[in-house]
Amino acid sequence: MRSPAFRRYWVGAFLSFVGSWIQNVAQSWLVYDLTRSEFLLGVVGFVQGLPMLFLAPVGGALSDRWNRRRILLMTQSLFALSALALAILAYTGLIRYEHILALALFNGIVLAVDLPTRQSLVAHLVHREDLANGIALNAAAFHTARILGPALGGLLLEWAGAAPCFLINALSFSAILLALATIRVQSAHDGRTNGGLLQSLREGVEFVRARRGLLMLWINVLVLSMFGLSYLVLMPVFAEEVLQIGKTGLGQMYTFAGIGSLMGLLLTARLAGEVPRGWLIIGAANGFAWSVIGFAFTNSPWLAKGLLTLAGMFGIIQLVSTNTALQTAAPDYLRGRVVSLHTWAINAPAPFAALLIGKLAQLWGAQMAVAACTSVCAVFALVLAFVKEVRSVER
Repeated sequence: MRSPAFRRYWVGAFLSFVGSWIQNVAQSWLVYDLTRSEFLLGVVGFVQGLPMLFLAPVGGALSDRWNRRRILLMTQSLFALSALALAILAYTGLIRYEHILALALFNGIVLAVDLPTRQSLVAHLVHREDLANGIALNAAAFHTARILGPALGGLLLEWAGAAPCFLINALSFSAILLALATIRVQSAHDGRTNGGLLQSLREGVEFVRARRGLLMLWINVLVLSMFGLSYLVLMPVFAEEVLQIGKTGLGQMYTFAGIGSLMGLLLTARLAGEVPRGWLIIGAANGFAWSVIGFAFTNSPWLAKGLLTLAGMFGIIQLVSTNTALQTAAPDYLRGRVVSLHTWAINAPAPFAALLIGKLAQLWGAQMAVAACTSVCAVFALVLAFVKEVRSVER
């Protein structure tokens, strides 16, 4: 925080994240209210996440070639216009499911460029020796907003409806835009891709594939994204039909999951160097699976919130620890490509996971759908414990 540019960027990003979480709560509730369909709720997640599957490498290449600040000024402005469009449609009463679907696709395309650019900007804002802390603080901004935003969103949704939530999100982007306008970033010159994009990506894949422990941890992130984190898509269904806690309760559930994520970030930092990273991930993988399975079957609102806290904590421990293991193992010239594999593993399965969980919930009900999907994570968590190379991952 001793860097003025990073301080301004962090505050702007935090306020923008709060607005985005407010919109997430309102949008998921509005979709379910308009359609009464778990499957169509999943389709929104599918459509929004699909561009990341194909366009994330393109977004990374653009961030290496163009000025990252200018890219973010453009992408954040487009996010603001999208939120404003939702607000206008909701205020006028013209909002339809198809509008939300189209804007979700638009946001997904923009995010494919925005996300890799935003993650790589921190290196321009802090001294090299502060980079690790800068990355951690950047993640903390997101997860702290994940605590505050849904709680505010649930209350605002209950008191005023969805339209003000969308408008507040549109206005929140002014914070990050103002911060970006006050900092200066040199154009990136690190895009040495003379061998071609496919060849460059292949080198990163070969590095991970040749190390069985890292490969298994990477596959675990894929399994977590595909089968574990998809329970978040059905949160409105659990809030209204299973736990019967309404809009305010929905915001509280997101908040408790966010509290758990922040706890996981702090716990990961505290245990660094004390607990072998492989064992930490194995324990977190098992803890996450059984926490979500327990959440799926409980009818107690407070027990559900407690289990969501644990799920958020164990989930983020897996993601952050795997990212750290990959970055530590990779040489500097390969680090960006290896980390991009981690980002892809988190985001690429998301659209298919949303579609799958929505369809299963339609067939079996939300509780059985979540339990069935998370059981895959439970089985794979046990598999990890029997892989010697995973147990031997130290840092």
